[in-house]
Amino acid sequence: MFSSKQYAWSDISVSIGGKVLQGITAIEYTQKREKELIYGRGDDPHSIGRGKNSYEGKVSIWQSELEAMVQSTASKNVLSLSFDLIVSYVPQDGGPIVTDILQNVEFTEVKKSIKQGDKNMVIEMPIIFTKIKPQQ
Repeated sequence: MFSSKQYAWSDISVSIGGKVLQGITAIEYTQKREKELIYGRGDDPHSIGRGKNSYEGKVSIWQSELEAMVQSTASKNVLSLSFDLIVSYVPQDGGPIVTDILQNVEFTEVKKSIKQGDKNMVIEMPIIFTKIKPQQ
């Protein structure tokens, strides 16, 4: 039998360079692999061809977290940063701890936007990276 424990947002911890992000509001990451059907004789495919892996995602953080990252770079440009991003799923009431290490992460875009009535600025920043290294 296996556990059907569900992970909640409150179970997640995200860190960059050993610093846990307090102002993170969302994280999303994807691993993709190129695949295509291989055809030969007849109308039906005979196999599946496999190509390269690619990795991308996005992180939503408070502006204050972004500004702290900017201040930590010599160039004051967050797009010049390269880092590992660690996502840990730590259930508060039992269940397995799952940790994914996103390696060689870089932001690809910074877009700031705020409107009347907003209580704080949340910035969604697309990322690319080279690998997901699961830890258990």
